[in-house]
Amino acid sequence: MRKLLKIVFWSILIVCVGIPCAFLLFVMAMTTLGIALGIGGAIIGMMFAVLKLGLIVLIPLALAWWAVKALFGRERSY
Repeated sequence: MRKLLKIVFWSILIVCVGIPCAFLLFVMAMTTLGIALGIGGAIIGMMFAVLKLGLIVLIPLALAWWAVKALFGRERSY
């Protein structure tokens, strides 16, 4: 009888305390992971946006600079 009560006590303890605590830890871990991945994704997205805008500005400026140098540069004879 004592062994049965011990098994019932541990079963109730695991079901009523262990499983909810494990679920709570799982939810907290998933939330932390979601926050970390969300912030990381936002940083990577901002880096790509800055890179894209930089290229949109820099490539036309480089082409215009090259055209100006080609048009107004002095003649080179090799």
